[in-house]
Amino acid sequence: MTTTAFAAQSATSPLAAATIQRRDPLPTDVEIEILFCGVCHSDVHMARNEWGGAVYPVVPGHEILGRVTRVGANVTRFEAGDLAAVGCMVDSCRTCAN
Repeated sequence: MTTTAFAAQSATSPLAAATIQRRDPLPTDVEIEILFCGVCHSDVHMARNEWGGAVYPVVPGHEILGRVTRVGANVTRFEAGDLAAVGCMVDSCRTCAN
């Protein structure tokens, strides 16, 4: 599945529109049309590879607000048309101290 994103192609390139490949949504996924996205200092550090380990293209922006476009078969809390937000903590096990 392809989508349009704003990406850094290298540590020195500006953010620019790019087409990136995404995996197909899983039964537990919520697909969101992004309406607003926050880009914070950690996104800039990652895009500029200041911490090392960046894999390009880097698509910064991990605080997202958007409209749900579809949900996986196992999703019960959202349906298409809902507003949804994604914070900076994703895929937490919710049991460990981190």
